[in-house]
Amino acid sequence: MSTQPSLFKRFFRFIASLLNTTRKVIVNLVFFALLAAVIVAMTGDELEPVPDGGALVLKLDGILVEQKRPLDPIELITGQSSDEPKEILMADLLLAIEEAAADDRITGIVLKPGQLSGGLSKLQEIGQALQAFQQTGKPVIAQAGWLDQGNYLLASFADEIQLNPGGVVSIDGFGIYQVYFKEALAKLKINTHLFRVGKYKSFAEPYTRDSMSDEAKEANIAVLDDLWGAYVTTVAQNRDIDPALLAPSLDSLNAQLEAVGGDMAKLALNTGLVDALMTDIEMRDRLMEEFGTEPDDEHAIKAIGLNGYLAHVRPMLDAQGDNQIAVVVAKGTILNGDQPAGTIGGISTSRLLREARQDEKVKAVVLRVDSGGGSAYASEQIRQEVLALQAAGKPVIASMGSVAASGGYWISANADRIFAQPTTITGSIGIIGLITTFEDSAAAVGVYADGVGTTEMAGLSVLRPLPDGFKRIVQQGLDKGYQDFIQLVSSARDLPLEQVDNIAQGRIWSGKAALDLGLVDEMGDLEAAITSAAALAQLEQYETRVIGPTLTPEQEMLQQIFGAAQAYLPQVETPAWQKVLNSMTAPLQAQLSLDDPNYRYLLCLECDALN
Repeated sequence: MSTQPSLFKRFFRFIASLLNTTRKVIVNLVFFALLAAVIVAMTGDELEPVPDGGALVLKLDGILVEQKRPLDPIELITGQSSDEPKEILMADLLLAIEEAAADDRITGIVLKPGQLSGGLSKLQEIGQALQAFQQTGKPVIAQAGWLDQGNYLLASFADEIQLNPGGVVSIDGFGIYQVYFKEALAKLKINTHLFRVGKYKSFAEPYTRDSMSDEAKEANIAVLDDLWGAYVTTVAQNRDIDPALLAPSLDSLNAQLEAVGGDMAKLALNTGLVDALMTDIEMRDRLMEEFGTEPDDEHAIKAIGLNGYLAHVRPMLDAQGDNQIAVVVAKGTILNGDQPAGTIGGISTSRLLREARQDEKVKAVVLRVDSGGGSAYASEQIRQEVLALQAAGKPVIASMGSVAASGGYWISANADRIFAQPTTITGSIGIIGLITTFEDSAAAVGVYADGVGTTEMAGLSVLRPLPDGFKRIVQQGLDKGYQDFIQLVSSARDLPLEQVDNIAQGRIWSGKAALDLGLVDEMGDLEAAITSAAALAQLEQYETRVIGPTLTPEQEMLQQIFGAAQAYLPQVETPAWQKVLNSMTAPLQAQLSLDDPNYRYLLCLECDALN
């Protein structure tokens, strides 16, 4: 079987490469001129002081991530990337909250939620850090003009929620809705060949159906019920309100709105969702009363932002001791080969695990997984390195973030212990193959593929029908892949094969359900996983070290310069039309990015909708 990308993929990769090169050439004309200006603007700036008795202000606008992708200087010059939101590193945010709790100079935290996303489990982990902060007697104040349900979950951990009178609290519930293309593909004469094992593996349903299958609905509603139950319980406890207030019927909601003259902000106040309605001016005055003003500026609140505070508390040196717990982050789609930071590569992520294995100072490893899977081949490469670590006598703990499903579960299964959060999405133990051919649509415009070859396999093309014999080969490979998957889980988790088969079938589970099923060992965050790793390695004293991709000196310089320069450069909002186009083409883009040599994918599409 040819392992080369299809003609279809090569064509689109060539177009993408050409466009990207053109973009860089154009932007580089202004790059070095602006670089000099940015360096001059930053030269001589002193470290922002931590105000004595001031607030730590957390403006949370972006996506919460376990590992940041490398900064692109070209994107920074032109503004925020057009297709990637601003990234907020979870480790940075949790560190700042933890340090602020013990810092006598910080007397409170101000939350200013924006367009924040990243998964329910991450929001709850931040909430738990805020609760630990509150135990010191310091207040947490949330101020917002508009709160969607994710941001409201975070705000609910605050001692006080202030909402602009023109704002709204929008709690809609959780859902999984997808766009289905079967009829459109038929009209375009595009043929989709789906190969799968597992009745719940619904990744390719948009290509082969016009609606969600009953099996997918059954699995999805079970997970949604678990997530929604966790959400409602958390908010109701935080706000001391009736859980029923968070899910009123449309009739009840209309009646409540009529009683307050259609005022959404007043409705939020009357139902106890917020504590006060304040204009932005009143919110600012409230912070001045609580934290005071700068000695040399009576109009400036005594406060410091996240990045300014991190400059004071972030460790300057990596772990140096002989007893280290290494944390390796596996975030994003699992792809083959070398991949940059913020993504998972079969070679690059394996290299990080190998570095931990070969370093005598590393006594145990925590694999932090935040992935819905990807290439089966790359997933197996990473799992083999996990086994090698254990063979070297180093315990491996898997710590699941928002998502650790399909390929994400494959690389976690053999860990000595698996930690998850109740709202983690996991499971999806199944396997699929998807090949799209265009022979009919090409023929409709007078394009045909013909020729000769020494074997039937030599004639495979996206512009020719797939031979039945080839389809059988692919299906047999998937059947074996599924058996390998459930056998792997059965052996790693010490569960009967038949039991694993019953809970597999490509079905997704919440972390809470996965614990009951034996797919994970404990509920806990990353810190709990690190503590467990130290216990298994029999370490009483240890240091934690994150092992990530190594940057060249040039890359490090650019990261430092342009990371600091972001505050000086304008941010460009993604146009609405482009957001719509991105959402419509996301399934196609996902397919183009996958490159498993055997066309076998351990991928959970539903996870993107829930994350």
